[in-house]
Amino acid sequence: LESGFVRSKNSISVAQKNITDFVFSTLVFGAVGFMLMFGTSVGGLFGWDPNLLMLNTLNEWALTFFVFQLVFCGTAATIISGSTAERMKLEGYILVACATGILIYPIAGHWAWGNLLNKENEPLLASWGFIDFAGSTVVHSVGAWIALASCIIIGPRLGRFDAAGKAVPINGHSAVLATAG
Repeated sequence: LESGFVRSKNSISVAQKNITDFVFSTLVFGAVGFMLMFGTSVGGLFGWDPNLLMLNTLNEWALTFFVFQLVFCGTAATIISGSTAERMKLEGYILVACATGILIYPIAGHWAWGNLLNKENEPLLASWGFIDFAGSTVVHSVGAWIALASCIIIGPRLGRFDAAGKAVPINGHSAVLATAG
């Protein structure tokens, strides 16, 4: 999707960022983020259970659950990739993807879903009656808020505005890739 909506000169960069965010999300979410999201709740704000660090003592069910949640974590990071396409260097993007997978997404996810692995947890938002069935808030909204903050910091794409400040259309290069995505 993203590769079709950027200029052709940036399509490989976008594809690399999507692969990179999944690799780094997997590493940091597996090492620490999963614990912060599903460990024993600390005041409903985050989880803490050293047995979950590095997926240390997970049984088959919990490992399956980890993979399911990992896809959501990677999706949140990918939303950021799409919004910052053509504007963020790979090194900066890796830092944002790591911060997303190790801290931001897991803590926000704990607030709503922190009791999915440990029924005794009482996550903050869930204790207030909040329900997010399909991830529209935990996954998409968290990714979008990080994306918005990133866009505010880095500003518009080069060439987006002319010298008079008028918006210049930047068309994607492949409707086929965008549609397939």
